[in-house]
Amino acid sequence: MARKASGLRPARQENQFPLTDLVGFRLIHLADVISRAATAVFERRFDINNSELRALIVLREEQPLTLAELSRRGRIDKAWVSRSIESLHERGLVSRKRHPTDSRMTLISLTAAGVEMIRKLAPIAWERQNRLLSGLSQQEAFRVIEILERNANDLLINP
Repeated sequence: MARKASGLRPARQENQFPLTDLVGFRLIHLADVISRAATAVFERRFDINNSELRALIVLREEQPLTLAELSRRGRIDKAWVSRSIESLHERGLVSRKRHPTDSRMTLISLTAAGVEMIRKLAPIAWERQNRLLSGLSQQEAFRVIEILERNANDLLINP
């Protein structure tokens, strides 16, 4: 069945539509498209991949962080966060120092060059978000996302 002009299909019984119409499936696809579009811009202009970008964004909000905490807050695979921090460190965008009480851990912080990189990235990221939300206010989008996150967390807690 072809999609209507709005991109939505008419409501039908759950066993009568393709599973690709499930909201979770569509959100994963949306996240992938957004991620690939970000890579196309930020990798080309700043030589920053998505894992590195997410690490920089998380560090802008709070630092220093351990690799494990950065992985958790940025939702970056632990192996990828390690590689990303290595690359960012080699480029002088983050610094690493030993944790004061646990020698097994390393604390990661932005350097002045990392802060400057974020300063350059931020206007582009906001402009891209404005384009993504075209037709929606930020409040409307956040309201829907917050509801979906709350309901998804409930699904996780109460499978």
